[in-house]
Amino acid sequence: MRLFFALPLPSEMKEKLRPTLDEARKVSGGGVGFTKLEQLHFTLAFLGEQPAADEALAAGESLRESAAFDLVLSGVGAFPSTMRPRVLWIGAREGASELMAAAERLRAALEQRGFKLEERKFRPHLTLGRVRPQGEGGAKRALAVIPPGELARCTVRGACLMQSVLGGRSGATHTVVRMFPFR
Repeated sequence: MRLFFALPLPSEMKEKLRPTLDEARKVSGGGVGFTKLEQLHFTLAFLGEQPAADEALAAGESLRESAAFDLVLSGVGAFPSTMRPRVLWIGAREGASELMAAAERLRAALEQRGFKLEERKFRPHLTLGRVRPQGEGGAKRALAVIPPGELARCTVRGACLMQSVLGGRSGATHTVVRMFPFR
């Protein structure tokens, strides 16, 4: 099973982002494959294919040590850069340090259980979409229409282990395996 830990966004936050993301999608001219609104989340750790969820679930218990916190979405960017965009994202202004602390706690628990994780340091970002071949112009237009400043806010009350089932043209389906409430 394909697993990852995520901080899902509440429905109200997704709805607040909808008009902005619809406009970005429109001006991209098809140059970006946007994440489905219902699947927007912060990935805390990607585990890939795993034979079972038991060890991941045990490591996930470390998330319960995190306290609830306020999260404010603000700022946009691209990996590896806005000059060569491949992945478009929205950043976290408030709550970034709390999000990083939860991710680091989780990553330490996963590594103790033998999981091999990406070497890159965790950078809190909400993936909006992936740039298609020859889609750089559309990606830059999409980033340009997302306004500066606060886009949405919420109180984060937990994270979860998700299972991802890859689909054909419809993309992946994400299912919550277990929620880990914050204190």
